[in-house]
Amino acid sequence: MSGKMLERLQRLASVWGPSGRERKVAAVLSEMIAPYVQEVYTDRYGNLIARRAGGPGGKRVLLVAHMDTPGAVAMNVSEKGLIYLAPIGGMKPFAAIGHRVVWGSGITGVVQHEPVEEAKEVEFKRLFCDIGATSREEALENVALGDVCTFVADLQQLDDLIVAPALDNRAGCAVLLEVAEHLVESDHELLFAFTSHGEVGPRGAGAAAFGVDPDLAFVVDTTPSGDLPRAPRVAVKLGGGPALKLKDAGYMAHQDLSTLVQSVAEAEAIPLQIEISTGHTEAQVVSVAGQGVPTAVIDIPLRYKGTASEMVNLRDLHGSADLLLKLLSRPLVMG
Repeated sequence: MSGKMLERLQRLASVWGPSGRERKVAAVLSEMIAPYVQEVYTDRYGNLIARRAGGPGGKRVLLVAHMDTPGAVAMNVSEKGLIYLAPIGGMKPFAAIGHRVVWGSGITGVVQHEPVEEAKEVEFKRLFCDIGATSREEALENVALGDVCTFVADLQQLDDLIVAPALDNRAGCAVLLEVAEHLVESDHELLFAFTSHGEVGPRGAGAAAFGVDPDLAFVVDTTPSGDLPRAPRVAVKLGGGPALKLKDAGYMAHQDLSTLVQSVAEAEAIPLQIEISTGHTEAQVVSVAGQGVPTAVIDIPLRYKGTASEMVNLRDLHGSADLLLKLLSRPLVMG
């Protein structure tokens, strides 16, 4: 495995690209994956698809990672120039207070909340962004209603831990780039799909899966870690390796493909955690595309989801890439 994972993650985490505004991210990903594939294109939904040709007897395999981040949209502006917000995706209101955001125009601001007596009164509709404007007219000269913002990029490394906004799911995108570079031999035709609108519902992935009609699919995403106080009761922790999702609120894992993933991880001595979650994943729409697609979800454990300081462990990213490389080097025979 190369030492490029951190470099890739640093570059991807720095690109502005909330849900519905992914073009800058797609342009960077297109440049980064082009040397390792035969074709790169954008579909009508805004998904970036990169194709690597296969050989005789191989399968058509879709690899999915959503490229957007959570954010907020300008819904109103006060007479004093404060921009009131509505959420896009999983940005948490309590976690946004006091943090800097950047708008599509490049204008930055600070998110704050109207005064409250108790923490339970914190809600998104009372958040506002201060860009330093002194009037409604001045604010609207820089940020129009409907414009979108997301957290200012600021990545830091703490040994194997990486802290930054947008790691959900630029971490998954970095894993797919690693696979594209290091998969030396495979008979499978690979479709790398960096999908749009992942934060506002698993929408882009459904369009991508329908468009390429794969034989099977692997979704790479992040999942909340269970190793924090009062965290979800899941048996997943940072540094424990990638997690194989067996169920979430809208998805049941394909039994034969899940068994194959587990057997390959065991044979190759790759640490693999087992995950049952209550959230949603793009596998929900990928698995039912067309006549149905056997789908497995490889999740990267993540702390502080939806905040300006999401956290992942580099070992889990490398483990995810290694597992996919070992899988894609095999015939992928199930049952």
